[in-house]
Amino acid sequence: MTNLEKPTWVKMKEPELKKVIAELAEKYSPSQIGLILRDQYGIPTTKVFGKKLKAYLKELGIEKNEDLENARKKVDNLKEHLKSNITDRSAKHKLQHAQSRLNITKKYFKIFGRD
Repeated sequence: MTNLEKPTWVKMKEPELKKVIAELAEKYSPSQIGLILRDQYGIPTTKVFGKKLKAYLKELGIEKNEDLENARKKVDNLKEHLKSNITDRSAKHKLQHAQSRLNITKKYFKIFGRD
């Protein structure tokens, strides 16, 4: 991959970027932070500063694993639904699938040390 150069319209410096990322990380997930940086701050990608967004988050001591959070949330939502809709067979099947996906995701991140 070629080395990305900072576009001329990006006036923000790296310390300012870190500050913005730290503020956004309190409320938003990493993928949402990327969209906000692009849409509101005009930063096409954090790579123009030399690092990926995940590296900045790690540097700031913020570890978020969106894949695991989303899988857990889906399982929890399905369990809540089944409490009030006991006979919903398709939801039971979807819960089994979601739990399986959660276990696969946990196993993946355990093997590759990204948890």
